[in-house]
Amino acid sequence: MIKTLIIDDEAKLRDVLKMKLERCCPEVEVVGLAMNAGDAYNKIIDKKPQLVFLDINMPGETGFELLNRFDKINFEIIFATGYNEYALDALKVSAVDYVLKPIKNEDLINAVNKAIIRIQDRQKIEKYDVLKHNINNLRDQAAKVAIPGSNFIDFIAISDIVRCEGWNKYTKIHTKDQNVIVSSYNIGVFKDMFEPYDFYSTHKSHTVNKNYIKKYLKEGIIIMMDDSEVPLARRRKEEFTEKILKSLKSLG
Repeated sequence: MIKTLIIDDEAKLRDVLKMKLERCCPEVEVVGLAMNAGDAYNKIIDKKPQLVFLDINMPGETGFELLNRFDKINFEIIFATGYNEYALDALKVSAVDYVLKPIKNEDLINAVNKAIIRIQDRQKIEKYDVLKHNINNLRDQAAKVAIPGSNFIDFIAISDIVRCEGWNKYTKIHTKDQNVIVSSYNIGVFKDMFEPYDFYSTHKSHTVNKNYIKKYLKEGIIIMMDDSEVPLARRRKEEFTEKILKSLKSLG
């Protein structure tokens, strides 16, 4: 659900827009209504909406002046206005869209769909930034890593991860206490991320923490410390037996 705030100085217009959103845009959850810029500022801070419907021409402080209060705007904006001349100004502040009052259902649905795409893109960028931070700043297994899911980010010590398993387009992260974290990122992302931390890619769908390898069966199966069985790709057998096993023996 897209958390949404409606800001308009006219109570009837706020209520009508809320009703239209509930009827036409089931992806949207209206978390608050505000009647002026001061009320809106406090509710944006408190509710942390992903999408804001903003009236431009309000008494006391305009919608544009409200936006100037924020050092960083981390929500999408759809302007609701009765004046066409504000369209260019709306574009200047990178609004998703603007809809003219009285708002037509078709215009509302199109604007919300644009906002959803931008919110999803923003979430992908934020998650990728987390991954880049992991790759660039962490170098030992004692450190914690951020694992992004579809609606959450789990923080876990790398030393607690036994293996990662590709599952459809997702990844299952198996931990030493036998918990499983499901991430919305595919296995390739985690292979790249964990390679510097003593992980080994055994198969196109698997990467393992070398510190938790317990046994190797010559038919191409690796037994991990949690007794899980991980396949070793045929093309990887020589490298695994020559390099990985020898390095583990030398550590023992």
